[in-house]
Amino acid sequence: MGKLYGALLDLLFPSFCSVCGSFLFLNHRAVACKECWERGFKKYSGRKCKNCGHPLELLPGNGELCLRCLKENRSFSFEGLFYYTLYEGLPEVAIRELKFNSFRPVAYEIGREVSEHLKRVIKEIGANLVVPVPVHKSTLKERGFNQTEEILKGAGVEYRPLLEKPFEGEKQSGLDFKSRRENVKGLFGVKNLSELFGKRVLLFDDVFTTGATADEISELLKKGGAEKVFVYTVAYTPLRVKNAGNSMALREF
Repeated sequence: MGKLYGALLDLLFPSFCSVCGSFLFLNHRAVACKECWERGFKKYSGRKCKNCGHPLELLPGNGELCLRCLKENRSFSFEGLFYYTLYEGLPEVAIRELKFNSFRPVAYEIGREVSEHLKRVIKEIGANLVVPVPVHKSTLKERGFNQTEEILKGAGVEYRPLLEKPFEGEKQSGLDFKSRRENVKGLFGVKNLSELFGKRVLLFDDVFTTGATADEISELLKKGGAEKVFVYTVAYTPLRVKNAGNSMALREF
């Protein structure tokens, strides 16, 4: 019955693979055919900056630190950062469809994809509380759901929605690291502090870009009584070194 219903939906609301353009019918992954999804949505397993998690092959610095952390002397409130893939290609398409086109089925597919890795991280760090990053009520009204919660549902991971976002703030896109940090100050709150005390928290989000949001919330959770805070995101936005004459510049990929 489920397959018949799925086939009917595919016929009534036809869609095509965002990679190869083939008609998506039955055995597909919401925005891509099964084959393209398996090729394009892969776990990143290269060396990472020990401070910010950036892939060192894309932004080499010195030793275990990337160029950005060396240049900007960055520090964070969280104990560690984990992510599944890079925010480019199919993962970027999938997350953008979920967030900006409100295509909810993508959340289930992303959750299925990261589930095994996410559960392994939770076990390794001994997290006893998973907390999704919240969205502002205007975003919730427009989109109809919080994408981080929907991904966790798809992954089969229990979570507690302990955070709220009473203030909207500016859009983070287009802001540099310092501006992003200032922009998120005071935007978030904790609903129930008693649930945080002494907990090892895993903060869950969809994309890590500069880390401003993760850092702000991690600090908030620690002030609220959390013992340690780790961060897990589905994707990480990479930077690359760009040659500009005799100088080196950083740019978002």
